[in-house]
Amino acid sequence: MRVGEAIIDLLVREYGVDTVFGIPGVHNIELFRGLHASGVRVVAPRHEQGAGFMADGWSISTGRPGVCVLISGPGLTNAITPIAQAYHDSRPMLVLASTTPTNALGKKFGPLHDLDDQSGVVRSVTALSETITDASQLPAVLERAWNIFTSGRPRPVHIAIPTDVLEQFVEPFMRTPINTPPNAPQTSDIQRAVQMLAGSKRPMIVAGGGSLECGELITRIAETIDSPIVLTGNAKGEVPSTHKLCVGSALVIPRVQEEIEQSDVVLVVGSELSDADLYNGGRALSFSGKVIRIDIDAEQISRRVAPEIAIVASAKLALTQITDELSRLGVEFSNSGESRATNLRLSARSGVRQDLLPWIDAMEQTMPEGTVVAVDSTQLAYAAHTVMSCNSPRSWLAPFGFGTLGCALPMAIGAAIADSTKSVLAIVGDGGWLFTVAEMAAAIDEGVDMVLVLWDNRGYAQIRESFDDVRAPRMGVDVSSHDPSAIARGFGWNAVDVTTVDAFSIVLNEAFEHRGAHFIRISVS
Repeated sequence: MRVGEAIIDLLVREYGVDTVFGIPGVHNIELFRGLHASGVRVVAPRHEQGAGFMADGWSISTGRPGVCVLISGPGLTNAITPIAQAYHDSRPMLVLASTTPTNALGKKFGPLHDLDDQSGVVRSVTALSETITDASQLPAVLERAWNIFTSGRPRPVHIAIPTDVLEQFVEPFMRTPINTPPNAPQTSDIQRAVQMLAGSKRPMIVAGGGSLECGELITRIAETIDSPIVLTGNAKGEVPSTHKLCVGSALVIPRVQEEIEQSDVVLVVGSELSDADLYNGGRALSFSGKVIRIDIDAEQISRRVAPEIAIVASAKLALTQITDELSRLGVEFSNSGESRATNLRLSARSGVRQDLLPWIDAMEQTMPEGTVVAVDSTQLAYAAHTVMSCNSPRSWLAPFGFGTLGCALPMAIGAAIADSTKSVLAIVGDGGWLFTVAEMAAAIDEGVDMVLVLWDNRGYAQIRESFDDVRAPRMGVDVSSHDPSAIARGFGWNAVDVTTVDAFSIVLNEAFEHRGAHFIRISVS
């Protein structure tokens, strides 16, 4: 078999790859030859940016690495934004891309799709970016990629293979396992953390994207020490919004930040506590109490805060040991956790734009249980981040770390492909929607069932307000797509315009009751 076929064969046979997102071109045909032979589902977007966002949405929903197959040069550069998003939000993505022939690498004589150093172009937004000119090295580099995805802080990996290498004939590749010891915590750190938590009178738990798959453990600890739980956006749904101790994803609310700062012990699990989480002008939290921090990334553990106890370990292993040790104490504490959480939820609801709440309530009351929600950078979504309920892990998709526009539609398509039994809702603005509008065609081709809600405020309203806040003359913010619903119908979607909450509730309910792709435009005066 050729190298392109051998790569796909190894990924399917040893790593369980069954879905790939990508666009074929003359440089990556050998990879697609392998995909055809393998029976892998290949989803063809209309732009490589769509491929990356679909792979990211698929990855969030499944907990597995999303895989993109791209062409050299522009295929890769088109996908840099979603790669960077996955990097910022610590999500696994394998990017396989062809590159120019070995004898043209770095020669600068103008071969098709040439980048002087393709691997270097994306190195700053990947955990690993390599150009492989020796086919025998591919099994080892793929194993390194999976080790990054599963044993450390997951982030994208880019592997570039010259076209002449892809065409070489080889025997089937064999996996070359890496024995990676578990990221276990130090017993002494766990014991200190347990004593600190047990002695707290006003505890707080902050759980980030690094706490995925740990919701039950976090809940048990919170119930034991009677602590509110604040979730970052990347952890939304890990603890159900219905739980009495769950504040939700309300870190942007000043009152919530104040409560964290005033707590005597704060357990931070898998979170950067970043500007994107806090959105408070770049001010790091000023903790008055002691901080216990759990993070798998040793470089992250002391950024923005000097923890009293720094536990560099897998969140699941560390939280399991903390839970076991607290259970051995055999007591539960009363620290007014429920009333504190209730008050913080009220603060969150009062802290967002009140005119947006009826629309959010309508969505929450209408969408089926377990609906996967993908949101873009738009005003309705900002409020939804903070107050909309989410009761299932891996069901809230958003561009938290990078804050890009246009991701919600393709991420929703990726989630729908990951699990066709779940309802999928995308919330987008009329400005950001146009960034990836072509993927509406991909949704129809793939037979995706989903609902897209378009918040149409005639342009980039949030940026428009930012211009006004600093008394700058508006420029480039008043843009329009003229007739979004006509565009949607042109792609084969069912499209309806609404202007009232009551009409929106009726139309949304009808959309969820019927299969197909549904487009609802909310025209904002």
